[in-house]
Amino acid sequence: IWQASNLFDAGNRFLLEKMEIVTDRVIVVVDKTVWDFYEDKMQTWAESVGVRLELVVAPGNEDEKTMDNMLFMLDELARVDPLRRSEPVLAVGGGVLTDTAGFACALWRRGIPWCRLPTTLLGMVDASVGIKVAVNYHRKNGVGHFFSPIHTFIDASFLPTVSAADIKSGCGEIMKAALIHDAELFDLMETHGVDLIDTNFDARQEPVANVVIQRSVDAMLECIGPDLWEESLLRPMDFGHSFSRTLEASEQFQLRHGEAVAIDCVMSTMIANVLGLVSDADADRVLQLYAKLDLPCSIAGVTADTYKLATREITVHRDGILRAPLPKGIGACAFVDTFSDDTIDKAFAKLQRFMADHPHTLWDNSRSFNSPYGDGGFEEPPVQDLPSKGPEAPPHFSNNDHGRLLVGR
Repeated sequence: IWQASNLFDAGNRFLLEKMEIVTDRVIVVVDKTVWDFYEDKMQTWAESVGVRLELVVAPGNEDEKTMDNMLFMLDELARVDPLRRSEPVLAVGGGVLTDTAGFACALWRRGIPWCRLPTTLLGMVDASVGIKVAVNYHRKNGVGHFFSPIHTFIDASFLPTVSAADIKSGCGEIMKAALIHDAELFDLMETHGVDLIDTNFDARQEPVANVVIQRSVDAMLECIGPDLWEESLLRPMDFGHSFSRTLEASEQFQLRHGEAVAIDCVMSTMIANVLGLVSDADADRVLQLYAKLDLPCSIAGVTADTYKLATREITVHRDGILRAPLPKGIGACAFVDTFSDDTIDKAFAKLQRFMADHPHTLWDNSRSFNSPYGDGGFEEPPVQDLPSKGPEAPPHFSNNDHGRLLVGR
């Protein structure tokens, strides 16, 4: 996993060198929204480094993680016909696009090399780590595989053109990593979170954005790196995924992945508080940070019974034992194999009392990803000028010529 900036600046050969491109083309599966923003920049880059882009432009919305989209990509791979080993496919887009493209690469000719370049905050701090690729089929991620990219590139220069709603969705995954594994990351979000969200994690305005992304990725690597194939069912990074599967699958709520994870994390923290794993003071810190960052504590229609149903469903998914990762304080993990309906009732009652005093933390369905951003208080980001060369990056991160290697293979 490489952390590098401005990868598509004219003359920047970092991608070509790491992917070891030896032909005159780069095969790119790119999210249509990303292509709409960056077509000129990416074409100019290709010309400047002496290659042409062999393009597969595909949808990357939440509802496009489908078998049909993956089959479209397979047809396109057949059309472009990559060399068996020396033309790795570069997937550029959010987590939906990279998961779907990775699965297509896993299937084509029993597996062709691919590289991943996430362009959303959630894609950088969550989908960029790990080797799972999948599409939704009969259930979320119902059909998939373990298939590692040969490289992952994290380039935060894409974030200024990401929507505000998707930035907050990414913050749900950052909170997951902070609460279960990295107390310093939580501190950083307390201190800088509002400014980071307001600037779309633009490191040119808030250099600490690079640090937050780095620590989020490091937390994921430290937790899942020893068990990429998920042979163990005790996984700290399953925090935020005990209830979110049910919330995200429901057509009633229409939540983005990171939003569902954020709601799960705060409810799980309240359960940990009821069980004595998290102090009242730490539980209040979590709630106050959610309110400060305008993250959802819940969405209209969710009740204690919703969490009881989700608990039963995830217990089946985890082979008959709950195995719920819960925060132990802030920044550490404990596993719980069972909690009662009464515990859920008490935790949800605590959450309701907080939301009554902070009503903006109880979201309504107008903020779902199927509603126009304006209806939910979000606006599409303005189309920003994309400089041909950005400012120098902070010294512990990459500049245009050298990337920071987070983990090598």
